[in-house]
Amino acid sequence: RSSGSVEGVTSNRHPYSDWGTILSRVTIQQTRTFRARLGEATNVSAFVESAVAGMDARLVMRLRLAVEELFVNTVTHGHGGDTDAPVDVTVRIESDHVVLIYEDTAPAFNPFAVVECPDPAAPVEARSVGRLGVFLITQLAKRCDYARVGERNCITVELPVR
Repeated sequence: RSSGSVEGVTSNRHPYSDWGTILSRVTIQQTRTFRARLGEATNVSAFVESAVAGMDARLVMRLRLAVEELFVNTVTHGHGGDTDAPVDVTVRIESDHVVLIYEDTAPAFNPFAVVECPDPAAPVEARSVGRLGVFLITQLAKRCDYARVGERNCITVELPVR
């Protein structure tokens, strides 16, 4: 412990007592590249989970949903099946939010261009197949962005920590 005085006030603060404040301003980022193969989906999910280990369970679940939806759509619809094409997944933890940056080399496609709210009253047989996962991502996220950068689809999903 250290102590000091300022204008006659004594402080018994630990020298590292401001670390919580300092750490809340630190950005932690992890990136990993996967092959666009459905068999890699569990590895993608495990990577995202490990990147946010110890954080709120609901946040982990929302991140998993987002990355699994994006990854399966890339393999199934973007590439038309398994391929060795790279998929880069980045998880960046900031003070009040987590950012998922997802990049693939599939043909250009903005999953957020047309997002329709499903009709909850419609019977299952009458509902269209697909697009529900993307809708859920837009509802859970604070921000969803798409950009085509060179030959890559770049998707950013920002989720609040709380």
